[in-house]
Amino acid sequence: MKRVVTAAVAIPLVLAITWFAPNWVFAFVVGLVAALAVEEFLSLGARRGIGRPGRWFLAPAVLVTASFVGGTGWGMTSLALSALALLTVTIFSGPVETALGRVAIGLSSLLYCSVTLGFLVPMPRELIFVLLAVIWVGDSAAYCAGRAFGRHPLAPKVSPKKTVEGAIAGLIGSVIAGIAVGVWLLDEPWLNLAIISTVTAVAGQLGDLAESVLKRSTGVKDSSSILPGHGGILDRLDSLFFATPVFYWFFNS
Repeated sequence: MKRVVTAAVAIPLVLAITWFAPNWVFAFVVGLVAALAVEEFLSLGARRGIGRPGRWFLAPAVLVTASFVGGTGWGMTSLALSALALLTVTIFSGPVETALGRVAIGLSSLLYCSVTLGFLVPMPRELIFVLLAVIWVGDSAAYCAGRAFGRHPLAPKVSPKKTVEGAIAGLIGSVIAGIAVGVWLLDEPWLNLAIISTVTAVAGQLGDLAESVLKRSTGVKDSSSILPGHGGILDRLDSLFFATPVFYWFFNS
């Protein structure tokens, strides 16, 4: 029940912000979400004993994502400056013995969370709607089909509940959703949309498995409990971390 209630509140809110928010507001909101994901990622590192930067590092996490409002060049510049800031702070704080771990986990969190979500910011809102349709419908189809028909494990050492049947259903759902919403909102041939949706969906499923690897390495089921019934931000956005840059590339290569 919690899962349904959270989705019923979150999905309309996300769609409303995506469609109606001014560019700078949208960039800031996506930056805040990225910062929450970074915090969860850093917490996984701390749990594993790697160490983590202090909470101040959430400010660069927001900045890197939000700076994409000026284009990918601004995003990459913000990433470089954030890396320099992290290394500079590390010189003057924390045990020297954990310095490499804190820098490594900090830079990884920016690349994995802030940069990948940053590609949403310059993306036309119609494209974002198509991307969300591909990912959300695919996730739902995989979940339902996996529970109903799943018999063959997809990656049992990483995520025991994911099945081949669920992955196939998710891929089919993603392609259908991508074509339907893409034809409605974009001036793209259906065959192009089918190819883009297929590659994006595969990237999203790999992103899901990649996040499962991170959690399994630290022995946790969910990255946090911030979303009742759904776990944490990493748990909900794991597909988008991989799918967003891939989807962006198709329309900007």
